[in-house]
Amino acid sequence: MKMGGLRHQHYALLPLALSIQSSFCSSGTTNETMTMAREIALISIYTLVLVVGSIGVVLMIGVLKSNMRSWTTIAFFNLVLVHCFFLVTIPFRIYYYAQSYWGLNSFFCKVVSSMIHIHMHVVFVIYVIILTIHFFHYFKKIEQMEFYRSIHAMAFSVSIWSVVIIVGPVTVYHYGKHANDSETKCFHFGSELKEGPVLGCNIFLSVCTVIFSCIMSCMLALILYLMIKKHGASSWAQQEFWAQMKNVSLVLIILCCLVPYHLYRLYYMTNISALQNENEVFLAITSLTCFDMMLVFAGKGICHRCWG
Repeated sequence: MKMGGLRHQHYALLPLALSIQSSFCSSGTTNETMTMAREIALISIYTLVLVVGSIGVVLMIGVLKSNMRSWTTIAFFNLVLVHCFFLVTIPFRIYYYAQSYWGLNSFFCKVVSSMIHIHMHVVFVIYVIILTIHFFHYFKKIEQMEFYRSIHAMAFSVSIWSVVIIVGPVTVYHYGKHANDSETKCFHFGSELKEGPVLGCNIFLSVCTVIFSCIMSCMLALILYLMIKKHGASSWAQQEFWAQMKNVSLVLIILCCLVPYHLYRLYYMTNISALQNENEVFLAITSLTCFDMMLVFAGKGICHRCWG
C-alpha cells in the first residue's frame, strides 16, 4: 500500500512537471521570437534610413548650392554634413544586427554607438536654430538674415563644428568607459548610466530636449493660429502660410522621432537592464530624422519661393 501510494503521488506530480517544462520552453521560444522581431525591426529601420537618407543628401547638395549666404541654407548645409557622418556608420549597425556578432574592436564599437547620440543632439540643435530664425523673422524681430560675405558663412559653420569636434572625442573617450568590453557584442553600454554624473547628464539632455520641443511646437501653433485668424479661409492661398509648412515638417520630425525616445529614455533609466532591447528600437527611430532632407526637397516643388 505504501509503495502504491508513492507511485500514485509520482504520477500525480507528472502533469505539474510537464507543465513547468512546457512553460520554460514557451518562455524560451517567446524570448527568441521577440529578439528576432527586434533585430528585423532594427535592420529594416536602419536600411530604410540609409537608402532614403543617402538619396535626400544627394538631392539637397544640389539645392543648397543656390544661396550659400542664407542662414537657413548654411544651417541645412551643416545638417547635411551631420547626416553624412552618421550615414557612414549605419552599415556597421546593419551588419551587427544581421550577424549578432561584432568582429571589430571595442573602440570602433564605441565610435559607431556614440555617433547616433551625437547625430541626434546636433540635429536637434540645428532644428532649433532654423525654427528660431524663422519664428523671429515672422514676428518681424529680424529682417531677412544673410551673411554679407562667404567668410562669415564659413565662420558660422566652423563655430558649430568646433563644438562638435571638442565634444565628440570627449564623448567617445568616456562613452562606455565603465562597461564590460566585448569583442563579439556591441551597443550594450546601458550599465554606464549607473554612474551618477552620466545619469544626471542624460536626464538633463532628455528633459531639455522635451522642453524645447514643446516650446517650438507652441510657437508654431501660435503662428498658424495668428495666420488663420488674420486671413481666415483664404489662409491656404497665402504664400507665408505655405512657408510655415516646412516649419511644420521639422516640428513633426522632432515630435515623432526625437521626443518619444527622450520620454522613453527617462523611463528606461529607471530599469536599464530590463528595457535595453526596447531602448534600442526607440533609439533607432531617432535616425529617421535623416528623412528631413527628402521632406525639404519635396517641399521645394510645392512652394519653391517660401524659404527665407
